Amino acid sequence: MDVNAVAGASLLMKSAQTQQNLSAYMIKMNAQAQEQMANLLARTAQQTPQPAKNPDYGFSTYA
Repeated sequence: MDVNAVAGASLLMKSAQTQQNLSAYMIKMNAQAQEQMANLLARTAQQTPQPAKNPDYGFSTYA
């Protein structure tokens, strides 16, 4: 193998590693965004008042 082939292979590997790092970072950022949304929904659900029970009906339409 000549020097140019080794250098090219090295650059190709570095490029692939950079792409993998970027993909992992994007996955992490997406997971953090989903966690923030889940926390927001949990807080909203806790703050939402429960519907009053209607004695005329035996079930609740609250979902």
